[in-house]
Amino acid sequence: MATIRSDYIEVDSVPAPIRDNIMVKRGAVESSTTDGGIVILESSRRLDNSGTIVGLGEYGSVTRTGVKVPFQVKKGDRVYFEWHAAQKKLKVGDDFYVVLTERDILFVEED
Repeated sequence: MATIRSDYIEVDSVPAPIRDNIMVKRGAVESSTTDGGIVILESSRRLDNSGTIVGLGEYGSVTRTGVKVPFQVKKGDRVYFEWHAAQKKLKVGDDFYVVLTERDILFVEED
């Protein structure tokens, strides 16, 4: 059962993305205290703008003629994206996820 919060949706398990969507498990949450000892509220802490791909939809994009192009990324890839691209957010347990498209991804970290 999904619970809608102010800026994310809380779900019981990681859903499978559809169409051209990519499910990315976000990186670590910003520390709860600053170097100077100031405590930052959980609602004000920033999430990392990187993560690991945990799920892919059916196709990466569609051409003008309707041909479905496969993804250039794969599960397990470490990706980086622009901060404003992370508008569709999910929380499963203590982990945060974001739903992106391949166009939202800036680059993939190579092993």
